Amino acid sequence: MAALILLAGILDLKFDKINFKGVFMHEWALAESVILSIEENSLKNKKIRIIVGELQSIDREIFKFAIDEILKQKKYNLDYKIKVEKAGFKCNNCGNKFSISEVLKKTDDERENIHFVPEMVKAFVKCPKCKSVDFEIIKGRGVSLSYEK
Repeated sequence: MAALILLAGILDLKFDKINFKGVFMHEWALAESVILSIEENSLKNKKIRIIVGELQSIDREIFKFAIDEILKQKKYNLDYKIKVEKAGFKCNNCGNKFSISEVLKKTDDERENIHFVPEMVKAFVKCPKCKSVDFEIIKGRGVSLSYEK
């Protein structure tokens, strides 16, 4: 909670009757970075698609709330949608392509580790075909922007 209040203070955000049940620093930091990227690339008047990798494990509602609150403070509207890109992997041993849902039933601890460091997925996942831990993440990691021209 203190981190959220600190971040709100840094961004000079003002809240009306919001009940936060935890600290959502990750989502707020991502939202701030997304808005900064949009501003730096002069995309404010475009239709924006924010693509969030499944491995980021963000809370979509909080992420959207953070974006909307930052936009209110900056006093402009943005036409945007948030899309979650499913994670995909490719085994370097046998070439098998697989998804996280095929191999991992995430516990709260696993989810939290992957949330902060998506590469941690390698500590919890093996190729379902050959059981190798030598694989690469081919999609569903990080955050990116796309827009209509």
